[in-house]
Amino acid sequence: MKIEVTEQIAPVRTAGLVTGDVVAFLVFAAIGRGSHGLANGPEALVEVTRTAAPFLAGWLVVAPLVGAYNRASTSDVGGMLRTTLLGWSGGIIIGSLVRAAMMGRFSPISFYVVTFIAALIIVGGWRTIFALIERR
Repeated sequence: MKIEVTEQIAPVRTAGLVTGDVVAFLVFAAIGRGSHGLANGPEALVEVTRTAAPFLAGWLVVAPLVGAYNRASTSDVGGMLRTTLLGWSGGIIIGSLVRAAMMGRFSPISFYVVTFIAALIIVGGWRTIFALIERR
């Protein structure tokens, strides 16, 4: 019976993580846009989504490959942070390539350093909270 319960909970857990990740990347993009004086409120949701999209796509490609949605590798804070770091390390590369293709150019390296750190803090923070709540 316990296996059946776990199998039923897994899709809900994964959906919760994916939803939270999407929101975290949207928050990241809104903060970034705001720091550059660009529109970032509810009225600018399309622009915020467009800003987040390449990096979110990179994350969603790499994160599952490194176990970022796997209960076994994300059931504690350490595992959650480890898979988040691994997923984002690959995700930013893909996201940067997608963004450069969309824009027709790469940004200065400082942009990618700030993007890596800021998104890691936001996504990692959200996922740490998830792991702590789930542990309870």
